[in-house]
Formats: sequence, C-alpha cells, structure tokens
Amino acid sequence: MKTELPIERVLAWRVAQAEADAPPAPRAARLLELSRAWWERWPESFERLVTQLGSIRVNYGHAMVAEPRGRGYPVPAIVARTNVEIGSLAEILYFNVASARLRLRFQVQPPLDPAEPQLEVTFIAVDGPRPLFVAPAVLAPSGEYRVDAELPEALARAWAEIKVTDRMPFRFVLREATPP
Repeated sequence: MKTELPIERVLAWRVAQAEADAPPAPRAARLLELSRAWWERWPESFERLVTQLGSIRVNYGHAMVAEPRGRGYPVPAIVARTNVEIGSLAEILYFNVASARLRLRFQVQPPLDPAEPQLEVTFIAVDGPRPLFVAPAVLAPSGEYRVDAELPEALARAWAEIKVTDRMPFRFVLREATPP
C-alpha cells in the first residue's frame, strides 16, 4: 500500500479545510464602515472629547518659571479608555519632521495605570476642533510613547521648523489601540 501523497494534494486538502473553517468575509458595507476614521463613526463622542480637551489648561510663560517643569513641552491630552475619559498632559520629549516623516516621543502625565503597550494618537488642531491625522504610539521600556508616522504634505511643510521647545500646534486624544 502506497502511503505517500503528492504535496499538491496535501496542500489542496489543507486549503479546503481552512476555507471551511474561516468566517465569512465581511460585506462591502462593513468594510467601508471599518475604513472610516473613528471621529466620523462617532461624531458625538469626538465632539465631547474635543470639548473636554479645550477645558485642559496648560501654564505658559512666567507661570512655568516658578514651578519646576518636566523634561518636555506639555500638550493637553484626553486619555479615552473603555467607559472612562481622563484629562491629562503629554510632555513632548522629542519632535522631528524630516522627509514628511514625524518622529515624536512623549510621556503621559500622570503615567497611565496600567500602561497601554500601544495607543492610537489622534492629533487635534489647536486652532479648531478638527482632527489632523491618527498615528500609533508604542510604549518604550522607559515609559515614554514613540510615534513614527508619515505626515500629510501640508503638515510636513508647516511643522518642519518646529522645535521641541516651541508651542505645539496640536493636542492629543489618546485611545486604546484597536487590534488589526
């Protein structure tokens, strides 16, 4: 009795099994819904978060001289976790735009407890309640988050000369990263 099977037949059998076990493909409407940004899917939530973000005050200028300041420049941030939203600050520790690529490091103050290994950072314009873009932030062993993202061309030009010590043209909405 011959026990060896041609590899093509084994592979075809395995593909058939995988297809039978796979969930059905999502419908086109669901794919379109998933491709929309979160602020388009939940505009009421976005409006509420931006309102809360606007109420966070950061002391600038002379008020900052009296108090010892952290290592970086503070940016208002809202940490949006499941069923809880916390007003916070994000200290910008590093900011660089080169070749339309943003490299940014920040630390959430007070630190998140428990710390999220990855966050979804929505950059909100300071001059109006409009989202600029979304980028993932990964937690480093030092407790800071790192962003490495491609910028839209207009933002890359506008932000090219910004230094880490300058007033930042954005605020953050920090959300739990959604699994891919």
